Amino acid sequence: MKSLRWSWPILVAALCAFVPWACYVSRPAHPVAITVLDKTVPFRNWFEHRSLFWLLDHLNVVKPGGGRYALERDYLGAYPPAVPGDPPERTQDLAPSDVAAARLVYLADTYGVYRDDLLSKERMEAALERSPRIYGGLTLDEARAASGALDEGKVLVAEFNTLGSPTPEDARTTLEAALGLHWTRWIGRYFARLEDREEVPQWMRNDYEREWRKPWEFQGPGYVLVQDDAKCEVLRVGLEVDTIGLTIERERPIAEALTGAADHVPYPYWFDVVETQDTARVASFQWHAKDAGRERLKARGLPERFPAVTRRASGGKGIAWYFAGDFADNPMDPRPVPFSGYLGFRHLTEGMKLAPSETAFYWRFYVPMMETILADAESSR
Repeated sequence: MKSLRWSWPILVAALCAFVPWACYVSRPAHPVAITVLDKTVPFRNWFEHRSLFWLLDHLNVVKPGGGRYALERDYLGAYPPAVPGDPPERTQDLAPSDVAAARLVYLADTYGVYRDDLLSKERMEAALERSPRIYGGLTLDEARAASGALDEGKVLVAEFNTLGSPTPEDARTTLEAALGLHWTRWIGRYFARLEDREEVPQWMRNDYEREWRKPWEFQGPGYVLVQDDAKCEVLRVGLEVDTIGLTIERERPIAEALTGAADHVPYPYWFDVVETQDTARVASFQWHAKDAGRERLKARGLPERFPAVTRRASGGKGIAWYFAGDFADNPMDPRPVPFSGYLGFRHLTEGMKLAPSETAFYWRFYVPMMETILADAESSR
């Protein structure tokens, strides 16, 4: 009788593990033809699209002919060599045929691969100073091909920094028209330690010292905003902004794709400032600024609330999304988690974090939004 009493907890624990696993392995497949462009792949870590492919695998989004999407080969852009530090073994631009074969076109990152990025070799760390470009930037032909997806009724997703350097002006203008927005040339990022020379790019420090004519002596957490190497603004936590200085908020009424996403989510990484023209703003970045911070933003002509996610329904019945941040770049463990309910579990637990976190943003905002966008792409076949 005593052994039976002790067996119940073991049985319950086994069921708690078995049921989510069984639901996971029996989940239905969702065939969606997806074309991903990522030119920022200097090493075999695939940071700029890794979290997107993890989500595809977890949701069992598969190729129309069957088979999972493999992050190391099922994309276009730069293909890193086997030996870290060598230049890309090959590159492939986005072509009209790639768009024609897709239901969803995702422009993950077009910044590119640069000479000094490769100097770290086995450490696989991006350089903090600029150097000659090996490959990168969205071309005019690619911008036209991506825009053509909308004429064919497809879904186009673009994110930071597709519009930024080194994309040329003609390609940028073409893509801006497709997305229905204007890039202001302002970009920014949160840094946990402004004094950290291993994290804050040297070119940012140079921009500040050039404009302000004084040395970079900042310490502690803060946000840095730059425009064209000509203007640089630093908003320090506790002085110009609150502890959580920048959050992402859903606009009202809440867009269907964002019903599962959360409000008041701290945003901790690269972003750009865009202005909507012929598109709907469905989520915004919101500064939580102190009086000194509001004065600095006003002096630069920067709004306290600006677009984070936009959605444009085109005349060709295609849908164009723009994510004004480096949304798919996330330092997550790429190994699969074979349990149903895991996404909801992470959504809940990540909400308990009190500081800006890339993982909290991923689980509480990006994942539920992309779930809906992927489901819409599947249903619109």
